[in-house]
Amino acid sequence: RANGAVTVEVALRRCESCGRTTTRYFCCGSRTKPLLFCSKCGREVREKCPQHPDADVVRYRQIMLDIRELIKEAFESLGQGYDISGLKGVIGLTSRDKTPEPLEKGILRAKYGLSVFKDGTIRFDSTNTVLTHFKPREIGTSVEKLRELGYTHDIYGKELTSDDQLLELKVQDIILPKEAGDHFLRVAGFIDELLEKFYGLEPYYNAKKPEDLIGHIFLTISPHTFVANAVRLIGFTDASVVMAHPFIHAAKRRNADGDEDSIILGLDALLNFSRSYLPNKPGGREDAPLLLVTQIDLEYVDDETYNIETVDRYPLEFFEATWRYEDPSNVKIRTVGSDFKKGEVKMSFTVPVRSLEAPRMCRYRKLNTMAEKLEAHVALEAKIRAVDLEDSLSRALSHHFIRDIAGNLRKFSQQQFRCMRCNAKYRRVPLSGRCEKCGGELNLTVHRGTAIKYLIPTAEIINKYGIKGYLEHRVMLLQEEADQMFSRGNQSKLELLEEEKPRKFGLSSFL
Repeated sequence: RANGAVTVEVALRRCESCGRTTTRYFCCGSRTKPLLFCSKCGREVREKCPQHPDADVVRYRQIMLDIRELIKEAFESLGQGYDISGLKGVIGLTSRDKTPEPLEKGILRAKYGLSVFKDGTIRFDSTNTVLTHFKPREIGTSVEKLRELGYTHDIYGKELTSDDQLLELKVQDIILPKEAGDHFLRVAGFIDELLEKFYGLEPYYNAKKPEDLIGHIFLTISPHTFVANAVRLIGFTDASVVMAHPFIHAAKRRNADGDEDSIILGLDALLNFSRSYLPNKPGGREDAPLLLVTQIDLEYVDDETYNIETVDRYPLEFFEATWRYEDPSNVKIRTVGSDFKKGEVKMSFTVPVRSLEAPRMCRYRKLNTMAEKLEAHVALEAKIRAVDLEDSLSRALSHHFIRDIAGNLRKFSQQQFRCMRCNAKYRRVPLSGRCEKCGGELNLTVHRGTAIKYLIPTAEIINKYGIKGYLEHRVMLLQEEADQMFSRGNQSKLELLEEEKPRKFGLSSFL
């Protein structure tokens, strides 16, 4: 760090004009070509290494990077200098080819106080909820703007002239929380400056306030999937939720029962997403927009959607059938599925409300620690007469917490150790206590806090509610295992390593 250099494994390229080896995608006004290396000796090759023909050929090699020079080149590319005190990097790249993102993008993100996701995009995560109808005044969007967006008539067929008329939400329109509006205003500023100073194009959004983003395209994606759905922003809400049509949630494979999803500004995904950044490990491609759905097709959404009722009142026959305990399939109520077979789905509702105003933030987000969340959950169950508290707690503890505790302790005992300098990994700590490749400090990959985070709350629940038998003894055994593993009297190398807090540097530290 003293000379502004760092050792990393990174993909390398070559400029065909000047012959320079670089990490940059452009040099001398033309695109650079990727290089290939022998994974065993690091020699540059065309196809196979002559000395190691069985070794894999990769696009990266360990080199010494001059961070000062890279930052200087990035400033020259952008045409000015920037404050990079808030700019952070990663210890090592985990993608297959170890492809780096252009430094200019990180510098501009830091200017706007934005963080990047693993795939190069900027996300806003929020709980989702279902909405089928709204009034203009509830989302803060003018009648004129809504007419521009295609909302010309209310649900009764009357022309839209008032902000108190009821409108049916179009399938791919969404309403974002106001905090998301402020966030995406900064993202739009970043995108415009990126277009202008990095790509040499005209700004696109030119947004001065969050409302200027109304009508623009966003992408929505849920965890553990790789399909993003295109949506359009039509307004904002004071609640900390994303309001969207049930068909959109079904297309994301979500139930809208407290699930949290991600929103991405459309042009951010198109400019900055790359498969080349995704981690090369199981699950690395999850939660990345590998596919984009531009138009929702009801034939390909979750089947649960077909069971949504579309009536505005239940017929008398429905209530009579409840007295006879009829099988639900025998009671014919108009649903999304039956309407879809006829060719047109028109949503309705049975209970009108005065306003969308509701609790603005769910209780789960207000509680900070897992212990607080668990205690609030248990306190609620204790108030509900229909809940067998001991049985409910036993199920929750045995199916979730105890499994997590045992798994986390096992992961801690089987973990690898990582060199903080060169990112080399070891199954066991070398006798020297340092990296054998570069002499750097070693650090845990699974920390003590992760291993025991559920143990104390679980033990407190067991004691407070007098749960006996198998669960009590299972938790006692897990406590004994944790006590032996983290005993202060017999402090191990693992614990000593953990107590050495890793030093973290921003890129400005190299200047």
